[in-house]
Amino acid sequence: MHGFMSSNAQWDLNIERLSSELQVVLVELLGHGDSPTPEDPEQYSREAVLGYLEDIRKSVGVDTWWVGGHSLGGATSIRYALAHPDRVNGIVFTNTRAAFGTKRESDETQQHVFAVGTNVRALRFHPIGAKHFPPQVKAKLVAIADSMPLHVLSNTVGHRTRWSSVAQLHALKMPVRLINGRYERKFQPLIDVALEKLPTLDVVHLDGGHAVNIEAPHEYNQAVLDFITSSA
Repeated sequence: MHGFMSSNAQWDLNIERLSSELQVVLVELLGHGDSPTPEDPEQYSREAVLGYLEDIRKSVGVDTWWVGGHSLGGATSIRYALAHPDRVNGIVFTNTRAAFGTKRESDETQQHVFAVGTNVRALRFHPIGAKHFPPQVKAKLVAIADSMPLHVLSNTVGHRTRWSSVAQLHALKMPVRLINGRYERKFQPLIDVALEKLPTLDVVHLDGGHAVNIEAPHEYNQAVLDFITSSA
C-alpha cells in the first residue's frame, strides 16, 4: 500500500521485479488513484479501511498474504495485521511516522487549509517537493495528488493519528521487516522505539529518504524478496 497523497504509481520501479517471484496485489487507499472518493468521513476510519482490505483479500481468493507498504500504507498494514493476525504471513514496511502516533506540528493548520481550499501543492505531503524521484514517476504522483478532492485530504488527515500501533507492536507474532530510508532524519529515532516494543523486528537500512522504494528501488526490491523467501 502506498502512502498519503500517493497511488499505485508509488510502485512503478518495484512491480516488475517483485512480480517476477510473487503474486503482487497493489491496493489504492480510498480517495487515492482510481479508488472511490466517498464523502462520508467514517469511510476513512480505521475500521472501515481494515474492512476494505479484508474485502480485497477475499476478492483475490487467498486465505493468507504478506502485507506491507510505504508511510501511511505501512501503518495501515501493521494495524491490519493486528486485527487479522491469522490472515497475515508477515509484514514489510518502510518509513512511517503514522505507525508511531507522531503528529506533524502543521496538521491542524493543514486541516484548515483543506477546509478553505488552498492550493494542495502547498501541503508538505505533496510530492511536488520530492527531489530524488525519476521524472516520470514524479510526474505521475504529482498529477494524482493534484487531482485529489479536498474532502479526501481532510478526512484522511483527520483519522491519521488513529493508525498508531506503537502500544500494540509486542502483539505481532509474525515476521516483520522495516526497510528504512536512513536519510529521513525525523524517522530515525523511531527505529529504537520500534525495536524496544518489538525486539524481533528485522531492520534493513538503505541509502534513501522517506520514499526509499523509489530512491533505492533495486535494493528495496531485493530486501523485500529476501525477507519473504527466507521467512516463508
